Amino acid sequence: RSKATVSVLYWFSIFFNKMNNLLWMLVLFPALVEGQQMWTTINCPETGNSCTYNNDKQVDEAVTLFFQSEQQSGTASISCTVGNAVTCFRSYPLSDTFSAGGCFFVIPAGAQMNCDVQGNVKIIGSHVSPLKGALMDTN
Repeated sequence: RSKATVSVLYWFSIFFNKMNNLLWMLVLFPALVEGQQMWTTINCPETGNSCTYNNDKQVDEAVTLFFQSEQQSGTASISCTVGNAVTCFRSYPLSDTFSAGGCFFVIPAGAQMNCDVQGNVKIIGSHVSPLKGALMDTN
């Protein structure tokens, strides 16, 4: 493929991903919440190696994470899982120092989320909000 074709495909994939996130946030998420919900801050450290959150509710929860690389050398990454599923992953080469990123996903009722940070990734914000019920199967 030519460089122009690869470039167009690359930007289309970024556009599609952003539009998918926008669709979820603006259309699907409001239809799933019970009335007006408050986002609750969870204890994911601003710096550190890991964070764990247990959804002990009877309903699924939406999770949002916002983070930034502050790497001085080498690479850095953040990876979050729910069970065996990777729900959030971002890897930062040194050239992406001070780049920010975010993830938005659903954690099933009764499930646990684990995030692992390698290098210097600062978790700036971590929040959850309950949904109307159990939408995800934990099996």
